[in-house]
Amino acid sequence: MERAHGFRIYYWQMGAKDILTGRLLGNTQKFTDKQVAETLVMLVEHGVKRGASDIHIEPHDWFVLVRYRIDGALRGMHKLPRQALPVILAQLKTLADLHVEETAAPQEGTYSLHVDDKRVDVRVSTMPVIGGEKVVLHLTLERGKPIKLEDLGFWGNSLNTVREVLTHPHGLLLVAAPRHHGSVSTLFSFLDVLNSPLVSIATVEAHPKHRLPGVSQTYLAGGMSSREGLQAALRQDPNIIMLTDIPDSATAELAVHAASTGHLLAGGIHADGAVPALLRLRSAGLEPFLLVTSFRAAIGQRLVRTLCPSCRERYNLKPEEQRELAKRFGITTAAAYKRVHELEKSAAPSIFGDVKQLSSSASAINSLWRASSTGCETCERTGYLGRTTIVEVLQNTSALQKALLASEAPTIASLQAVAVKDGFIPMALDGLVKALRGQTTIAEVLHAVSPGTL
Repeated sequence: MERAHGFRIYYWQMGAKDILTGRLLGNTQKFTDKQVAETLVMLVEHGVKRGASDIHIEPHDWFVLVRYRIDGALRGMHKLPRQALPVILAQLKTLADLHVEETAAPQEGTYSLHVDDKRVDVRVSTMPVIGGEKVVLHLTLERGKPIKLEDLGFWGNSLNTVREVLTHPHGLLLVAAPRHHGSVSTLFSFLDVLNSPLVSIATVEAHPKHRLPGVSQTYLAGGMSSREGLQAALRQDPNIIMLTDIPDSATAELAVHAASTGHLLAGGIHADGAVPALLRLRSAGLEPFLLVTSFRAAIGQRLVRTLCPSCRERYNLKPEEQRELAKRFGITTAAAYKRVHELEKSAAPSIFGDVKQLSSSASAINSLWRASSTGCETCERTGYLGRTTIVEVLQNTSALQKALLASEAPTIASLQAVAVKDGFIPMALDGLVKALRGQTTIAEVLHAVSPGTL
């Protein structure tokens, strides 16, 4: 670790090309506003250029640690002198229009700046912790056209099902995922498919992410709730509504009624998967018949890191590793092995189609992929480059409708069993197929989901 006199940003786990090396704020006792502002701009620029979603500035006993969340994983980048924290916090609170003197309560605000001629919205979140205050900067980069569905991670039947559902003029389409797992990006990809001068599209969003020409976008501000935003949008009679979050039963009820009265409504919901999302609406007090007739499909998804294609490594599985993998993923029958193999074959043209060799056979899983232990320059020696989604698409079928109406308290297991008979591919199986194709690793999949019996 390199160190210099004065208040310098110390680089950690970076190397000689750190763009912040050598930039000084001054001495360790006194800093000018200009020096602090320049340092904060450099921190944000550094995060944007490395694709960070947020920056964590954390107080420790003798230093302040700066970490960046890149591809979903935190990486330690810099150490700052401990004396810098109060000055940096004061500057950030001023920029975000927060109370500078308030240190005992959490605060949140926003400010904007430009990096390489692109607008970056910075959401500042402060939290009192032992040793001072921790601050997280959530970065939202002004984005262009939304990502295509196939580039998000949809393929095969899942991709075809979503495209077919998007042709319906009305109904409810859910995207279920935990926070920060890409549900908003998926919803905007839907809107990009649907966007046309012939339809009116309205959105109700928690935070700005994309700007779509021809779409009326509303951000929740000034205490407006999701339900109030949805009510206001409905008064203007759009054809299509996108709601980034369905947080409660009242909003869910209004969304289902809107979907059943001539609107196509795509909504995000925080749930473990497609079936749990449907059951969450089922338990919200809605009439089961109203739900099954308005519901079109539910997508469950998680973000996982993708292997760097320049340095990823294939390795053959030992017999004990094959048995452990089969146990973890519930591959207990010959039919299950055959299903996995057939799915890998069908995915081969879409997922790393240049790799001809399959990792599975009709009776075994023979090999997998892993990140290089040393990485390469392309992935900055991490072995990973970017993220993709592992997905599941639950379509409304007659069998599913019967299962929902037949029981007052249907279970996740019972509904998923019905769906699998209709061709439903659970997230864990989608992740396994992507791991077989070398797009991600088994460890990433297991970190994101808990597999059941395939």
